[in-house]
Amino acid sequence: MNSSKWKLILSTLTVILLIVPTCYMLTFGYYAFGTKSTTLMDVASTTLYITEPNTTLEEMEFEMDFSLFSMDLSFEQYKQIGDEFYPSKDYDLHFVLNDLVNNKTTSKLEKIYPQYPTQTNQWITHPNQSVEFNSDNEWRVLSGLPEETVVEAYISLDDLYLVQEVEDEMKNVDVTWAAIYTGTEDKMLSSDGDVISPIGYPVQPDQTYWSPFRDSESHEETFLKMLKNLQPYEDIAVEVSSHKNLELEERIHYIEKNGYKTYGVVVTGPKSEIQSLREIGMVRYLKLGEVKLWNWAQ
Repeated sequence: MNSSKWKLILSTLTVILLIVPTCYMLTFGYYAFGTKSTTLMDVASTTLYITEPNTTLEEMEFEMDFSLFSMDLSFEQYKQIGDEFYPSKDYDLHFVLNDLVNNKTTSKLEKIYPQYPTQTNQWITHPNQSVEFNSDNEWRVLSGLPEETVVEAYISLDDLYLVQEVEDEMKNVDVTWAAIYTGTEDKMLSSDGDVISPIGYPVQPDQTYWSPFRDSESHEETFLKMLKNLQPYEDIAVEVSSHKNLELEERIHYIEKNGYKTYGVVVTGPKSEIQSLREIGMVRYLKLGEVKLWNWAQ
């Protein structure tokens, strides 16, 4: 009797010991030997490029850890202020198979873009939209900064423009990111009545190896391709980004039919050059972003 009992116990332990490593091998095969880990990493990076203004990622900063039926993806995000890039956020994403079940974001920024958008709390707004912040006060704060300051600023325009037109008017600053009009921003509502968030693309060539805009001949075409690639994973994209309600199908359809125009951009440069933008007729609102003292040692 005791012999049979021990045989049963040993058999059970053997099965358990076989199941656990087998499950780990299946997990590793699911993520690593297939394309799932790469796909989820691409979804995360693509989402941030089109929803987080003036940010970039480094490929070597991505870290993956696999556990039973799950994957942890960690990486750091950077923001351009003046000519330098500064760490802006740390992301820790936990996936169970294909589902993002936990997203921990640690910000290193002094100012945080609204996480849950309303029609009026956006930092970049369509000409038909009002804003909750006082733009005149933002200009006064800018004028009071030390002269040795580099500034990131969110600029709302008085009309829709080609991105090149904006660059031509703002020659003395870096136009880093453009919000693209998709037929929804005049009310900041989708056709279903959901509040949407701005989407757009980096304007200047991004020299980081990971960036899809590094060798892009047309940032507009790269942007549209990224939207289409992201569409099947829109639920994950909404969880990754601090901006919600992307409504990609509706917006892709509008861009394909009507082309690319911007209603607002993110710029960075010396305080004096950012101040001079107030004299440009197309500038409607300014919202200050990050501010850094100029590093003269560099």
